[in-house]
Amino acid sequence: MAACRVVPCWSAPLLLLVTAFAPSAPRDGESALASMKERTAKLERVHLLVRNETQIGDAAATVRYLESVIDVRAGQVRTLVRDFGRATPHLLCVYADGVLRVKQLECGQVAEQLRTFSLADALSVTTAGELAVAAFAGLPPSVGGAIGKASLAEVGETVAGVGCTRVGLPAKGSADLWIGDGDGFPRRLRAQIGSLRLEEEVIEIDLASDLRRVDFSIVVPQGRRLLDLAQARRDWAALSPEADRWPKPGEDSPDFAGADLDGAVRLLSETSERDVVLAFWNPEVSASVDQAGTLEAAWRERTRKELLFWHVAAGRGAATVRAAVARSSLRETVVIAGEHAQNAFQQFSIWRCPVFVHITDMQVVAISDDLAVAKRWLR
Repeated sequence: MAACRVVPCWSAPLLLLVTAFAPSAPRDGESALASMKERTAKLERVHLLVRNETQIGDAAATVRYLESVIDVRAGQVRTLVRDFGRATPHLLCVYADGVLRVKQLECGQVAEQLRTFSLADALSVTTAGELAVAAFAGLPPSVGGAIGKASLAEVGETVAGVGCTRVGLPAKGSADLWIGDGDGFPRRLRAQIGSLRLEEEVIEIDLASDLRRVDFSIVVPQGRRLLDLAQARRDWAALSPEADRWPKPGEDSPDFAGADLDGAVRLLSETSERDVVLAFWNPEVSASVDQAGTLEAAWRERTRKELLFWHVAAGRGAATVRAAVARSSLRETVVIAGEHAQNAFQQFSIWRCPVFVHITDMQVVAISDDLAVAKRWLR
C-alpha cells in the first residue's frame, strides 16, 4: 500500500480560502494550479468515480475504486471504497458536521482487510482520492511535501476525451497533474516519489449532481454503535476464512434482487420449488468470468435437465457486464447485483469471485469456490 497520510476533511469555509486571482489562460504551472483552485472552489456539488493505483518498490500494485459525492458548499463527503477484485464496496466513509464516520459493510467484517487495505488509507480517501485533495485542499499529501516549483508541461492533451493542461511538479522524483480545460477539475495524477508510484484517474465526473437523495449520515440500528476503529484493527487481525460466513448447506437461502441485461428486476425467489445453480462473478476479474463460462458450458451437457443456471454479476452498470458476457459467450440469465437493498453478494456474504451456489426450493444445498466441485452438482 502507498504510505498515504490521513487527510483532514474540509469544511465549507476552508474551500473558499483560494487564490484571489488567477488568469483565465494560465501562462505557467503556478498560475494553472491557482486557476484550478479558484474554479473548483466555485463548484457546489461533485459526483466522482475514481481509480487509484499505488505501488511501493517491487511490491504488487494495489488498485481501489472510490465513489464519492461531495457537497462543496456544505462541506460534506460520502465515499464508498472498493478494492479491485471485490464484488461490493466494503467501507463507507462519511464526513459531515465536522465529524468523520467510518462503517464496515457486510456483517462488520472485511475479508483479508489487514493485507489489502489499511485504516489510514481508508481515512485519506474519504475525500474521493488524491485528485479531490488536489482540487480542494492543495497538492496530494503523498506528493505535496516533495514538490518544487510547478511548470507548464503541455497544453491540449486529453484524458478520457477531455481536453487538459498538464502541469509538471518537480519533486524527489517526478509528478504530473492533468487539469480539465473546461471545468478546471483535475483528471489525472501520476507521480514517482522515491519508491512510491501513484496513478489516479477520474473515470466519471458529474459537476451538477442532484444531492437531494444523498444521505450524509450513517444510520446505526438502535442498540448498536458506530465502528470503534481501535477495536476494528484488532478484529481485522484475526478474521475467519471467507467461506465461514457463507450460508451453510441446509439453511434457507437469502433472497436477492437485481436487474437483468434488459433492465428488468429479477428475484431469486422466482426459482422457488426449482433447482438452480448460481455463478457469482466480477466483470473486472476475467478469471472469474471464464470459470463461470466453463461451468455454463458444462451445464449445457448436464444429465439433470430440470436444473436452472443463473449468472450473478457484481457492479452497477450494464456496459461492463455486457462486455464480459460477450467476451465469454455467456448465454444464460445474467442478474446484475447493483446497489439494490437485496444485493446478492451482500446477502450471501461473497466478497471475492468466483463462488458457486446450488439451491433447491430456496434452500442452500452446497456452496463452493471450487469449479470442479460445482461441476459435480450437474451430474
